[in-house]
Amino acid sequence: CEDIAKRALALPCPTPRVCHLRNYLSLNSQTIVDQVIAVFFPMKNSFTGESTLEISCHGNSFIVEKIIEDLLKRGCRIAKPGEFTQRAFLSGRIDLTQAESIAELISAKSDAELKIANLNLAGSQGKVYKALQERILHLQAQLEASIDFPEEEIESESKSSILHVIDSIIEETSLLIDNSAKKKILSNAIRVLILGPANVGKSTLFNSFLGLERALVSHKPGTTRDYISSQVSIGDYRVEFIDCAGIRKTDNSTENLGIEKAIELIDDAFLILFVIDGSLPYPTDFDQRALDKIKGKEIVIIENKKDISKVVSSEQYPAHIQRFEICAHETSDVSRVTSFINTHLTDKFYQDPSKEVIVNARHRKLLDNSLSHLRRARKSMDENDGEEFVLQELFNSRSFIDEIIGVKTNEDVLDKLFGEFCIGK
Repeated sequence: CEDIAKRALALPCPTPRVCHLRNYLSLNSQTIVDQVIAVFFPMKNSFTGESTLEISCHGNSFIVEKIIEDLLKRGCRIAKPGEFTQRAFLSGRIDLTQAESIAELISAKSDAELKIANLNLAGSQGKVYKALQERILHLQAQLEASIDFPEEEIESESKSSILHVIDSIIEETSLLIDNSAKKKILSNAIRVLILGPANVGKSTLFNSFLGLERALVSHKPGTTRDYISSQVSIGDYRVEFIDCAGIRKTDNSTENLGIEKAIELIDDAFLILFVIDGSLPYPTDFDQRALDKIKGKEIVIIENKKDISKVVSSEQYPAHIQRFEICAHETSDVSRVTSFINTHLTDKFYQDPSKEVIVNARHRKLLDNSLSHLRRARKSMDENDGEEFVLQELFNSRSFIDEIIGVKTNEDVLDKLFGEFCIGK
């Protein structure tokens, strides 16, 4: 870095962390390529922990290419995917959870993902895992002491206390594993299925959420044969609204295929907006398979067509289910529904990992392994197998937490993890 600063920028002794306005001179002709800003970061005081020279040029791809070509001639090379972040991890500047958060920050598509990634980059997620490590390590120390001093056997009161701590760690680990589903939902957009009988205004509501005429609307029942979807931002979240065929009994084979697909979509829906026509009695030809599938799902009842005299009885719905009377054409009514969705999602997805850690797929797998050994440790302790057996299981459990943070690493795992980063970063 110092050599390039001296020869390419005529800056023999750059002051650390100070912007220098210099002419970038080409290696062969010593002609000016561009007027640039250069900042030098000395060893142990940069992102990677190594000496770093950052060069900012004008926003012209031709100039960028010329400078990169010149740097390659001076002995530099193009960074591998994730190499800067990998070097920062290997030099101890960040732990592995922070390294992963940088990739998540780059790929974030919603404010919620962005907030979680930034908090993880600040170390919130790592603190949770390190606290788990400390608790397991404390148990190991207690059991090691009983082995070193065999004349002092673990008393029943002490054994009960150790079992209680193991149980609490098992519970905390299980909660972390359960939260892995939320990571998947956030990363792929939150699916909201607009479901209901035919000709109740589902497509009109879908269009109103999007603010454009995306779905065809007709007064004739069964117009929607296939499902269509589109993503919009609601508050901090990326939501995918799905409009599907109206659920009813019909002899039309093509419409039946659409109904079958609509019933399948129920499985992957995070929230179901169950739309009915409030001006008509509750439909009797609604497919029972759909009713069976939506049991246990998050449901909101939407009574559409409030501008017409109400006929349907609200007493048919379970008391705990949220209900809205709307006209799908009215912006204020649709806004009430979107506002509810935003509040509902905020309640379901914490954006502070210190309160609820959103676990990715890699962490989930390692936590599963850690939990398995914790349960074995508890069983050995409960059955008086001997402290050395419990210790081994606790050691195995903690080793998987070590892998999450990066205390214990595998070169192949690191290559795979950082290889998924964008080029360079």
